[in-house]
Amino acid sequence: MQGFLSYHFRMAQAVKKFDGSFAFLELIANFRVDCQSTFRILTQELDQPVISFQYMELQCLKLKGASSSLGIPRMALACGDLRQAICNNSKDECVLALNRVKHEFEGMQDKLDLICQLERRVVNLHFQMP
Repeated sequence: MQGFLSYHFRMAQAVKKFDGSFAFLELIANFRVDCQSTFRILTQELDQPVISFQYMELQCLKLKGASSSLGIPRMALACGDLRQAICNNSKDECVLALNRVKHEFEGMQDKLDLICQLERRVVNLHFQMP
């Protein structure tokens, strides 16, 4: 996973120590759902005859914050490019930048699946211990 995840990811994983064994898995699941929802919102906004770039910027910041907090720097960087496109008020740039963010998100899915699978094994082993 080198190069895909930052130290923030390890910090997010440490949440389970304080919030319970399944907290980290829930965090990843919520991240995925929130990203997909935000992608739909941004895509719909770009399909509008008059685009609210201010609204798009709020949604973009939500994505960037989530990806940064979870330790996914490539997606966070792509969100920075999207924000720049939004600041330029350029629909074409926004479409390209949003596609890059989606690409980075999709590129992480197999890795997140593997991490969740391993985390479930760890949790199950923990509960099986006498």
